[in-house]
Amino acid sequence: MWIIGRNKAFNPESIKKILIVHLRPLGDVLLTSGYLHALRRKFPAAQIDFLVYIPYDRLLLNHPHLSNIFPVHRYHGRKDLYNRVKLFLKVRRKKYDLIIDSNNSTFSAQIIALSGARYRLGNEQGKGRLFYNLLAADGPERYNAAKRFDTLKPLGIEEEPFELFIYSSPQANEFIDHWIQQQGLQDKQIALFSPGSSYPQKAWSGDHFARLADIIGQKTELTPVVIWGPGEESYVEEMRNAACRPLWVLPSTNIDQCSAALRRARFLFCNDGGINHMAVATKTPTLAFFGIINPQSWSPQGYVATHFHLFNPEFNWRVNFTRDYDYNPEEAFARFKEIAPQFGIKIYA
Repeated sequence: MWIIGRNKAFNPESIKKILIVHLRPLGDVLLTSGYLHALRRKFPAAQIDFLVYIPYDRLLLNHPHLSNIFPVHRYHGRKDLYNRVKLFLKVRRKKYDLIIDSNNSTFSAQIIALSGARYRLGNEQGKGRLFYNLLAADGPERYNAAKRFDTLKPLGIEEEPFELFIYSSPQANEFIDHWIQQQGLQDKQIALFSPGSSYPQKAWSGDHFARLADIIGQKTELTPVVIWGPGEESYVEEMRNAACRPLWVLPSTNIDQCSAALRRARFLFCNDGGINHMAVATKTPTLAFFGIINPQSWSPQGYVATHFHLFNPEFNWRVNFTRDYDYNPEEAFARFKEIAPQFGIKIYA
């Protein structure tokens, strides 16, 4: 079968080595990996590598459909320029047959342009479009893990149910289990609360998170536990200071430890962000809080039966921005009460 791109006849049987380029951020890297099973089925004997910034390479460890992870350090200034040149040469020496630009960034466009790959696939609106010879068009807006399949259409791959996979190492499992035992929570049913975000405007109010945790602790069988990562200390303190009941707070977790914690939780409350997509991979039921971003592209609701969101389309953050998103903890709990029965979670009032 031959497929015609902008100016390149494409023969799938000629593909022996493939490189996917998606450098960051956490959630986007995980969402991109959702089509790997389909790519592997299309090219069962090919070497499929994934180029990604450290530490997001941890999201891809032991992935069943990847041959290699191509981790890259992120630098700044003159050191960044030097390492980019080294990377360009390293990619070129590997002689990939097909390179897929999933990132659509200036850096990924440079990698594609200098790769020497016979086939260079990317979005027709991407920053590297002048260097692509297989062009992908955007389909309708939908959850991003599904939308990523649009990129693969020039390869003859149509959208199908995505598969998000994440690995939890024995060390990470041991770390979380040890903490749970230390806190005497081994017989408790844990509800994780993730109040942090890489973008302050995407973080629901810490006061609201705290009030919701108080309600969950009072009116359900769940025990609230706060989970957080590097750079999110201020969100944790904001929530801790506003809580009326004692809060259990995990130590700062890395990607691996976070996935282990998600696997031990009955439920997750979080913002729009990477942990929401990680919970898809771990199959942890979730209620996510959206404010300035329309959830159409970034919420799994409607695609994943365990995932839900809360969003007020009337909230106009450009006019009067507050982090309460124009809905309160009581409204969040009401939404949770609608969800909880399908997961066997008891509500006491």
